[in-house]
Amino acid sequence: MSIISVLIVDDNENDRYLLSRQLEETGLEIKSFEKTDGKSALEFFEDYDVNRKKYPEHYPPHIVFLDINMPLVNGYEFLQKFAELRTKVDIKACVVMMFTSSEREEDRKKALSFDFVSDYLIKGDFSSEQLREKIVSTSKEPAQ
Repeated sequence: MSIISVLIVDDNENDRYLLSRQLEETGLEIKSFEKTDGKSALEFFEDYDVNRKKYPEHYPPHIVFLDINMPLVNGYEFLQKFAELRTKVDIKACVVMMFTSSEREEDRKKALSFDFVSDYLIKGDFSSEQLREKIVSTSKEPAQ
């Protein structure tokens, strides 16, 4: 399997660190980017041409790990704007895995209502092996 590129979008530095460590523990080759809010994550995608040149092997990311509760642009606002952005730039192969502390069923349903959201992960509620399985099944066809 080739290198899998991921974007972690979470305002909590500890949560970003823990997910990064868990991604390392999967044993997969992963290139990760990090953003602290939905606004900067959207800008990362809006700057498609610049980032495609800057990271030709790793951009756009295959998977976006997205928190719900963040400043500036929260996870749901990101999903709505990301849906629009997918019609303008070549990021249709990107999938989103929610990475949140919210166990609310209404949050799960709302997130999974977007066709590009592949999973809903509760922080601290999955092992590195489970994460590996989710990534592998999601990344069968990496973005070009």
